[in-house]
Amino acid sequence: MTDPFELEARYYDKVWGSTCRYEAEAHFLHQILREHGALRILDLACGTGGHCLELAKLGYKVVGLDISPTMLEKARNKFSKLGIHGSFVHGDMTETHSTLINAEIALPFDAVICMGSSFAHMLDDERSNETLENVQRVLKQGGLFILQVSNAGQLRDDRIRQLRMDKIVNEPDLQLVVMGYNFRDNKNPDILIWNAIWLIKDHGKIDFQVRTHPLRWFRYENLERILESRGFTVLKAYGDTLGREPFDRNRHDTILMICQKT
Repeated sequence: MTDPFELEARYYDKVWGSTCRYEAEAHFLHQILREHGALRILDLACGTGGHCLELAKLGYKVVGLDISPTMLEKARNKFSKLGIHGSFVHGDMTETHSTLINAEIALPFDAVICMGSSFAHMLDDERSNETLENVQRVLKQGGLFILQVSNAGQLRDDRIRQLRMDKIVNEPDLQLVVMGYNFRDNKNPDILIWNAIWLIKDHGKIDFQVRTHPLRWFRYENLERILESRGFTVLKAYGDTLGREPFDRNRHDTILMICQKT
């Protein structure tokens, strides 16, 4: 089975793990989930299981779904090492319902979360709608959908056609640099083409790769319209993943939308 994110999965926790705020974000999510009596949580595009693990520690029953088998293997290993129960399923978020049915995962869920840059891979409204329809089908009536995206209103020119140093890892057996060169998609200026340049020395083995990832940024009004057309009501929108400020389209890079199935 080909893994489209095998390289990213292999080094994900080394590169991004130290800057991800899984524990703090999980505690903020806990406040929202507790208000609505949610217990069973589905994490769409769960990656290496960072949010799943922190939510499980808080007593939630979690299921993670991801398109990368390597990401899921790492997530399972984290849970196994701590003796915590969690279920992880391989699949595409646009096919969530059938994937969970085939995996014999009980439905519905009390809440679905989709954090990080996961929804950015839904590059057009068709794929966005497919995903939202699947979320509807696996979510109970009145259940929560918590979605994080990037604000296209803040996709500034200083992010474009600049060689940027994104991440550096310097350990005895691993030296790794990730640089990025970004440009806008020719057809949709709200899609950022992220060319990630990887320079790796892992236990003496040297590797160089360029990985191209189109990532869609969203305009609040358009995303709200799409959500409402698929049967969701937006309860709140924050400008970060810790709920510190209400979303302001002119200031915040991040949109965190708290939605309810109606």
